[in-house]
Amino acid sequence: MKKNFLIIFFLIASITLMAKPPEVSKKFEKELAKHFESDVVKTIEIKELSKFSDLFFKVFDGDKELGLVVLTSAKGRYDMFDYMIVYNQKLEVELIKILVYRSDYGSEITAKRWLKQFYSKQTENLKYGSDIQAISGATFSATSLTKNVNRINKFLRENINSTE
Repeated sequence: MKKNFLIIFFLIASITLMAKPPEVSKKFEKELAKHFESDVVKTIEIKELSKFSDLFFKVFDGDKELGLVVLTSAKGRYDMFDYMIVYNQKLEVELIKILVYRSDYGSEITAKRWLKQFYSKQTENLKYGSDIQAISGATFSATSLTKNVNRINKFLRENINSTE
């Protein structure tokens, strides 16, 4: 019965992901499997938290909960970009991956090295230009990403216990 329950929730999460462009859903699933080094990673959407363009999921490998992942979007200078944030069980950022960057400018924020500045952080007070290194040519995208990560970090800390 428990296995069927997980499969049903996985299907619901997959349907929710279908609302995003197909390239986002495919990259989301691929990056989850890569990060957790498992092809059997399952996600269960946390409906109580998912709203607007943010989708929140608990991540499992079998019965073991691995953490949370947020699929969200932010605005660059002209275009939106889609990305995911993986949190461990302590709500520390483990990974940020830009899934689809649509603009001609500012793609420097997709660099793994730059994104690592956010890792192991729990605060909602990260400041672009001091805590997070500024990037020439990507000011709008980098500022937007920093603000969005701060917003999600704060939201998770304020709301995660109410869903457990």
